[in-house]
Amino acid sequence: MKDEILKIIKESVDSLAFPGIPPGNGEKFEVSTPKRKEFGDFSTNAALIIGSMTGEDSREVAQKIVSAIEQRQCPSIEKLDVAGPGFINFFVKKTLFESELREILRLDSKYGASREGSGKKVLVEYVSANPTGYLHFGHARNAVVGDSVTRILSFCGYEVTREFYINDAGRQMDMLGESVYSALASMFGLTKELPEDGYRGEYIYQLAEQIKVSEKCPQVPGDESAIIEFCREFAYSKLLEEIKMDLLDLRVDFDNWYSERAKIHSRGPEGKKISKTLVRLEDIEAVEKRDGALWFKASIYGEDQDWVIIKKDGSPTYFLSDIVYHVDKYSRGFSRMINVWGADHHSHVSRLKSSIKALGLDESSLQILLIQFVRLVRDGEEVSMSKRSGDFVTLREVLNEVGCDVTRFFLLMRSSDSHLDFDLSLAKKESSENPVYYIQYANARISSLTKNSAEAGVKASDEHLDLLSSNEERDLVKTLLMFPEVVGSAADSFSPHKLVYYLHELAAKFHFYYNKTRILDLGNDYISSARLYLTLCVQVVIRNGLGLLGITVPESM
Repeated sequence: MKDEILKIIKESVDSLAFPGIPPGNGEKFEVSTPKRKEFGDFSTNAALIIGSMTGEDSREVAQKIVSAIEQRQCPSIEKLDVAGPGFINFFVKKTLFESELREILRLDSKYGASREGSGKKVLVEYVSANPTGYLHFGHARNAVVGDSVTRILSFCGYEVTREFYINDAGRQMDMLGESVYSALASMFGLTKELPEDGYRGEYIYQLAEQIKVSEKCPQVPGDESAIIEFCREFAYSKLLEEIKMDLLDLRVDFDNWYSERAKIHSRGPEGKKISKTLVRLEDIEAVEKRDGALWFKASIYGEDQDWVIIKKDGSPTYFLSDIVYHVDKYSRGFSRMINVWGADHHSHVSRLKSSIKALGLDESSLQILLIQFVRLVRDGEEVSMSKRSGDFVTLREVLNEVGCDVTRFFLLMRSSDSHLDFDLSLAKKESSENPVYYIQYANARISSLTKNSAEAGVKASDEHLDLLSSNEERDLVKTLLMFPEVVGSAADSFSPHKLVYYLHELAAKFHFYYNKTRILDLGNDYISSARLYLTLCVQVVIRNGLGLLGITVPESM
């Protein structure tokens, strides 16, 4: 409804043609919800903005805008008035609120959805962790934010493809094989030093133990290179399987698992992607040989320095693989590509975009969401060690301790560009202090009301919605009607945390209403049926909102 009022304001201002203000210049206009009932249902600062730009008296500007709106005879507006230095207050017809409530229950699970993205294909790549160890808890925020973004975009009509880029090529995979082999050799009484940059942790020894008892365990001692290759492939397969299982338990799934090794470095047809990309870069003179290596001349595209893409030994760098991967993304016909990366990839963003620009691709189609780090705390102290893993806290450990719902909600509570403290002590509380519990409990209360009303023979009905006249009821309705706007804003800015804030506010208003109001007033079936109808609308929005965050909605708690 706020969007509808903002549209009316902008069109009315455009019709007045204020000097020096071109049509469509209403970006700074705001529509807010006044806290006091006497100031109407909505208020705008449009006249103050225009007054500051033209020098006219803001109250006089407000009167002009009010007259222009009144001439439009908008069926949803009861009356308008000017307050203070030039705020315009809107009083909405009560019947409009009633029809909007009916629309919520009519649409049910589709309330808040839109066709904004209809016909637009979007690729969202997220997590993309190296398969050289278990998922540590730092990966969880990337996973949950990426997954929630895909849910919200799908709800808004976009055709979304979810992709995990498997970094399964290069030195890191060789180090995995050598690390596991070192552990395996020790089990056969051999001494094989762990490489300086090898992988450590109990999981390496667990993998070696699994190989040792496997029927396919190679002969040790034996052909060392063959054993290392076996260890690498065995560990890779097992760790990727564990990663997939952990993500599924976090309710994170993918349409594509894109293997760097199979799709980019393969000796088959897929492997031609690198050579084709290099030819394109050479044709546009974007690369040059220098000091025995091949460099991408990023500096001619606005970067501070150039970057090596083929090393002196002839092997491609990770940067070249990433260029090839993104060229492939463009070739698949997506109108928008979204990368969800950790904040430590910040320096990689501009050089990747410079390569896309060099290749003549639309760099604006690629949007990169950087996720800040998570700090795990318990009782105010940082949790930095894992007893099981030895060197990092795994996602699995946190899931086992606090569960999926709490894990997802807590990781979404802040904007992704802000650092986040994940409080394990708070996460385990089953009280109103725990924000996810607080929201889920609102739904449980409504489910209990529905059960009790059925036993009392009272049904929710829209016949007497005009009886919903208290300040709390009107405020609750206005909050419900904000849901589609919040969803749209979360989709446009890839910001699931906006839904978190909104749902917490809605739950707070519902709990206040529930504690103050006798919803099942058995002496008045009409008011009871209207209040039940309102609470069912609240339940629809809570369910839809939590669903977009990948969080369950329990009927009882």
